[in-house]
Amino acid sequence: MELSLRFEDNDTAHKDIFLTFAGRVWVCDSYYLHLDSHMLPKEGGPDKVRAVLHRLLGQWLSGVENLQEGATVYLPYDFSDQYTAWLRCVRVGKIVEVCRGWAEEEGYSIFPSEIGHYLTDLQDFRAVGPLIHVPYEELLDAIRNMLM
Repeated sequence: MELSLRFEDNDTAHKDIFLTFAGRVWVCDSYYLHLDSHMLPKEGGPDKVRAVLHRLLGQWLSGVENLQEGATVYLPYDFSDQYTAWLRCVRVGKIVEVCRGWAEEEGYSIFPSEIGHYLTDLQDFRAVGPLIHVPYEELLDAIRNMLM
């Protein structure tokens, strides 16, 4: 299973975050990672984006590590002006059902470095695309690899 969320600096803060999942790639902006005021420096830049992304992925890992049978965790990857995009993960035994989707929470209303309650409580998630069955340990390994 291939899953990655990576930053490729292009000096624009746009079209520089890439989610690879289920054989597809989605391109997002790092703009709100630059602006994340919960992490220093307050001013953006490639080093700050990498630090915020690393913190975000750490939250992904924590959420999936603590994912109990039948529970759901939401992993944000795209913070935009009018919506956010997420991977919804539901644990079913040794499998995690993963679905990509979006919610009306605007990117500016969530700090990527501190996603808080949204990790487990995203009220208006709307699925887009197929449900993918991923072995739980493979999902954990994929997230751990992104943190290296």
